[in-house]
Amino acid sequence: MTKLHESLETSLDREAAFGYVVDWSRQAEWDPNTTSARRIGDGGPEVGARYALEVKMGRRSVPMEYVITELVAPERVVLVGEGSGVWTEDVITFSETGSGTRVDYEAEIKLNGLLGLIQPLLGRAFDGIAKGAVEGMKRELDARA
Repeated sequence: MTKLHESLETSLDREAAFGYVVDWSRQAEWDPNTTSARRIGDGGPEVGARYALEVKMGRRSVPMEYVITELVAPERVVLVGEGSGVWTEDVITFSETGSGTRVDYEAEIKLNGLLGLIQPLLGRAFDGIAKGAVEGMKRELDARA
């Protein structure tokens, strides 16, 4: 299992930042590792909401499905994603700062099967993916501030 943690600060208020990020159908707007994202079914972000994503793995894109398992607006959202030998839990927390919002993004990633054998060698690759996602998230949140 690989654990990642990244943080960002934006001048966007907490409610607006939470509202943008919790809508996982927008993930492809801020995560350069996601080629497409859409809500499965109707409704907005809520516990049980499911999202279909295409995520880059090496030179190919693979399907993953995410589900919101916890949502405490505007403080915290937890999503679990699975697909193509990958399991991930993303925990995103939002806290007020004097000038906007701090976003903490934590992810646990577990590769299964043969991929699991090489997971210890992929630490830098996972770090780069997390940094790219947080940089994109900050860019999009700042653009909305």
